Formats: sequence, C-alpha cells, structure tokens
Amino acid sequence: MRRIDRGLWRRLHDELIDAGDARAVLDGWTAATAGLLDVLSPLRHRESPQVGDDGEAAAWYREGLFALYALSRVSDLLIERGCPAGGTGGRTLDRAALSVHERFFGRVGLERVRHGEAFSPFHHEIFAVSVDESAGAVTVEDVLWPGFRFGDLLFCRAGVRVRAPSRLLDAGTATTSTLYFTDRRDPRPSDDLSHGWGSNSQWRTRFHRFYEDSAGLHLNWDGEKYIGEGFVAPEDDANGGLTVPQRRELLLHRCFVTAPMPAGESDHYPYDDRVSLRAGAWPLDPGDVLPDPVNG
Repeated sequence: MRRIDRGLWRRLHDELIDAGDARAVLDGWTAATAGLLDVLSPLRHRESPQVGDDGEAAAWYREGLFALYALSRVSDLLIERGCPAGGTGGRTLDRAALSVHERFFGRVGLERVRHGEAFSPFHHEIFAVSVDESAGAVTVEDVLWPGFRFGDLLFCRAGVRVRAPSRLLDAGTATTSTLYFTDRRDPRPSDDLSHGWGSNSQWRTRFHRFYEDSAGLHLNWDGEKYIGEGFVAPEDDANGGLTVPQRRELLLHRCFVTAPMPAGESDHYPYDDRVSLRAGAWPLDPGDVLPDPVNG
C-alpha cells in the first residue's frame, strides 16, 4: 500500500485558520488533496470483515483514517464559516463562504451526494426546520451546501432546510442538540473524539466511516457494539441511559431530533455503537435493522 502523508491536511487546516482568502489557499492545495485521496482509494469501499488492530494492513487503515479525519476538519471549518451565529443568537447563512466549501471538495475527486425531495438523515444534516403539522413526511426545502462521498464512504452530509410535522422532528431539538461526529459547528454544540486532547494528540483521531452500498447503510463501521435485534447494553455501557431506538437515532442523525431530549444529551458516547440498516430507512422500524454483517 502506498505511503500516506497523514499531516498534509492538518497543514492545510492550520493555514486556513488565519487565511484572509480561503479560496486562494484552497486553490493551492487542490492537486495535493486529489493526490492523497487517490492514495486512500482502498477506503472507498468497506472491507469485510473489518480490519483488525494488528498487522501492516491495520496500520495503513489507521493512518488513512487519521488523514481523512484531518480533511473532515477542513470541511467542518469551512461549513462553520458559512453558518455563523446571527445577531439574535441564531444561525445565518453566508452563501459565498459555503460556495468555497462546495468548490474545493467538488474539484478534488469526491462525488456529490444526489438529492431528492425526501429527507434522508444518512445524507442530510438539518440546519433549519419549517414546522408544518399538515405534512405527512419530512421533505427537503433547500440544500444549503452539498454532501460529498468518497466512493461508498460518506465524507460529509449536505446541509438542508426541511419541512416537517413536530411528530417526526422537533424543530428545537433537531437544530440545537449536540452534533456528534463533528469537530465544530459553532454556535451549535458539537462533539468528536478529538475534543479534550492536546494540540498534537487530537490529530490521532480516526475518521468515522459511514458507508452506503448495495447491502444497505452501515453506520459507524468501526464501532465495536452492534445495536441490532436483541442488543442488551452491558452494565458499564457509556450510553446505558439511552434506549436502543435512541441509540440508533443518535447514530443515524448524529444528534437527537425528537423531544424530549434525553438527560445529558451532550454527554453521550455513540462512538462505540454500530448498526446496518436497509437503504432509505427512516423513520426506523424494527425490520429496517439488518443482521450484523460482521458477526452474522
């Protein structure tokens, strides 16, 4: 397997922090980014069974996921700049800033996620909700930034404004609850496994793999606990206060979207959980949960 420059996208991220013209900076990094993504092409498809923790292949996958995590930090930084806090504490949109994100990731070898009117929590991050109690389903009113995928691997979700009845989505919960698997979305709270670590250690965080392929949707592919049929949380489980449907909601939406929010909603740990679902599944029924593709 080809060598991975794990620090490449960290250097890009650090350069963007103080850059006055993000577009000009990114233009200078387009070729190098496309080149490293080509090196990481084995990550485009989920391997089966999962790569273990030992051996040369496992070490390569770790380095690759560290690198992709750094690129996801670049994405989060650009999205946050496009969705700054408003004057009344809400979130506004800077379409010009969001176009910088769209332009860069559309040029480096990632593929745009296709969008229809139907809301898909696997593909869509909720930015705003128009409450419509007469609606029979959640529909997408506007795509604010596109999502991108790396083969079957979802790189980032699209930001959307949706129309929904409150029985399916609570507007306050869906737009203000903690966004997990995300480095930054200020003023919205966010959480990922780099938080709380030092300036160097935080970059040894793995990109969390969410795959979509012919077998279904595979949420947090590297998670150790399969929350399928018959799952019972161990006594020392970090999410022991959540029901299994709540754990699946948290994985699928990467946040809570229904009211009331669980106690301590910002202090859960979805990073060990894993589940595979029938494609297009939401709202979830028990029959949408697939047998564990790793352990049968």
